[in-house]
Amino acid sequence: MAFSVLKSRFIEPAHKLKIDQNKLQNCRSNILNLVNVL
Repeated sequence: MAFSVLKSRFIEPAHKLKIDQNKLQNCRSNILNLVNVL
């Protein structure tokens, strides 16, 4: 039980970080697309 809690504690932030990186990547590509259009 304690192990799974520990595991989720470590996995959760890593998962959030991955999502944030994806958002950042999308943001960057959107900006690049806008720049290309202009």
